[in-house]
Amino acid sequence: MGSDSRWLRLGLLAAVAALPTLADDSGRWLGVEFPHDSPIVALSMNMGPSTAHPRGSSLAIELHASLVLRNVGTKALSGLTMRVEALPSGRGSVTVPSLTAQPGETFPVRIDMEILRPFNAARNETGPLVQVSLDCALFSDFTAYGPDNLHTRRSLMVYELEARRERQYLALLLKSGQWVQLREELNFGLPESAPQRLALEFLHDPRPWVAREQPLVVNPLAFRDAPVQPIGGSAQVVGNEVRSPHVEVRNVSQKPVRSVELGWIVRDDRGRDFMAGSVPASMPDGAVQTVKMTEAGALRFSSASGQPMIIGALRAFINNVEFADGKLWIPSRTDIDGATSDPVLRHEMASSPEQQRLAQVYRQKGSAGLAEELKRLN
Repeated sequence: MGSDSRWLRLGLLAAVAALPTLADDSGRWLGVEFPHDSPIVALSMNMGPSTAHPRGSSLAIELHASLVLRNVGTKALSGLTMRVEALPSGRGSVTVPSLTAQPGETFPVRIDMEILRPFNAARNETGPLVQVSLDCALFSDFTAYGPDNLHTRRSLMVYELEARRERQYLALLLKSGQWVQLREELNFGLPESAPQRLALEFLHDPRPWVAREQPLVVNPLAFRDAPVQPIGGSAQVVGNEVRSPHVEVRNVSQKPVRSVELGWIVRDDRGRDFMAGSVPASMPDGAVQTVKMTEAGALRFSSASGQPMIIGALRAFINNVEFADGKLWIPSRTDIDGATSDPVLRHEMASSPEQQRLAQVYRQKGSAGLAEELKRLN
């Protein structure tokens, strides 16, 4: 057995040696192919410090590449998602929110991921090992291009709505000279109390526990102007898992709702509250109605270090709402400020990729550079 493993290892190494090097022949490793009518084209590609090495019977490709793309359409581009595939089994994706790329503008996109490709997979000798393709491009008017096989259009729309909310709020703070609040919003005022986001894992078929499950009330955290309001719920808790959680929600608007995204706040055994991600769920058709939203599996919560946490309390809130006509609602800054007096939770609820990007602009260029950036975008 040891001899067979040795020869297998040597065979894989020989196969790797026969492949083109990433630096010298990047086109054989990574290919970018967008449709002929795509509003985005690729201008250049750099493999950077990407590497490849055998792992078992597969080739593990560590991609640390960068692309330069151009918006060749007629509309401003707000975000995009690309598929990254090493067929038949290696698949990944890259989502870029808050792009603000005007027609004719170029912009960089990073690809940092590991993707596995079996050695015995059939390969076109003239084609690349890894193929990048466009799945969804979202424009500033919320129209989209692409097949959206990864179903990210909704997420891209939420990112864009959050970005616009944060730009308007930061512009207001700048205009009114509220420098202390501005620094807090951009992560300068909460260095000691900045929370850790928990890891949230959804288990479709959780394993049975020896320990007895304990009942837990799910308390609602409501936004005043939300079209869907959480009423309350319950769950069973064992270890760091919340099993079969259900939350009652009521559509208080006059519009049919297609889906909502429930956000979770977990309190540990020391009384500390943590934002713990969100889970989307569909709703039955109808206007004013109360619906019990139930997860058949379990939610497993862990700290950023991967350690399980002891769950002391659980709260649910409506993170966003999608109406039947495709429009979306997200909480306003007034909604967030009125929902909790905890500054750390308020900060986390309003956190977005665009806020983090603008914080970097503020660090590099100060308030004048931030004001110029907000004027350009708003």
